[in-house]
Amino acid sequence: MSYLVCYKCDVYYEVETEEEVYELTHCECGEKLIYFEKLEDSYNEVDRESLYQALDEADNTFVDLGKASGTQAHEVNTEPVRQKLANGITYTQKKASQYEQIQDHGQLLIYAGVIIFIISFLALFSTLNLIYVLLTLAGVFLSFYGNNLINKSKNEGYSWQKGNEGEIIVADYLNTLPEDFFIFNDVKLPGNVGNIDHIVIGPTGIYVVETKNYSGKYRIKGNQWLYYKNGHPMEIKKNPGTQVRKNTQDLVNFLGEKGISTSGSWITCLVALICPDFRVLETPQNYKVLLPKTVPEYIMNGKKETNMDLLGRAAMELESCCVELTFTRG
Repeated sequence: MSYLVCYKCDVYYEVETEEEVYELTHCECGEKLIYFEKLEDSYNEVDRESLYQALDEADNTFVDLGKASGTQAHEVNTEPVRQKLANGITYTQKKASQYEQIQDHGQLLIYAGVIIFIISFLALFSTLNLIYVLLTLAGVFLSFYGNNLINKSKNEGYSWQKGNEGEIIVADYLNTLPEDFFIFNDVKLPGNVGNIDHIVIGPTGIYVVETKNYSGKYRIKGNQWLYYKNGHPMEIKKNPGTQVRKNTQDLVNFLGEKGISTSGSWITCLVALICPDFRVLETPQNYKVLLPKTVPEYIMNGKKETNMDLLGRAAMELESCCVELTFTRG
């Protein structure tokens, strides 16, 4: 899969064939499109004036950024020494744990039912007693009830377990960020119902990250999310994009109540999507959809923030609202 990117509109288009590359030469705004073999390469800091000059000189419809600019992606430290402050477990972990406990209880009921059934059934051979009959039936009932409890908790807890796995994966990637970034996991803002999966604060601004660990086939066209069931697309109304934008607005309101204005600063919405079969057909408005492994690099290559005092104050206010904070002491 290759990509054509417009820096002016900050959008990208997926292309699968060489014919598409030559047919789609310009964005809707009229700007020339830049070709990338990998989407994450487009996040690198580049000399765009020189890049577009290379396009004109080549008299071509596209140019490979890696060849035109010679820039390399930032190296990501995979083993940073970060400290963790945790206040319990995240909401997703708690819900996943509750369903795991229900499954454990169901397993115990099955064991108890089997033991009661065997003992009572064997006792019936020595003496035909109503009590043993009832105990035998009770053993069968406990076994079936325990099995139903396990199946029900697996079905209901599946999304929470998947969500927990996804949040752990994204948190691990975020922990590869340099020492001047603060990572807040599972943020519960006062007065709000839901939790924010991750908030990152650092030299390139504030990032609100919504993590989704999905299975199936998804296509994203602008702000429209489509899920394909039996080959037929179904639109998801309450999609991750809607959720991350709401979380971002909640954060803006929270900081505003604390006297921290974010009007001149960068707050970016990101959806970290873990899914084996998803494609972004058209870049969404007001947020990005990224693979978890590309999130740290995207954050590091953001525009440098000038109001570091605002970032420091925002970090101080969020510390008491999160379940887990990771940072590096200077």
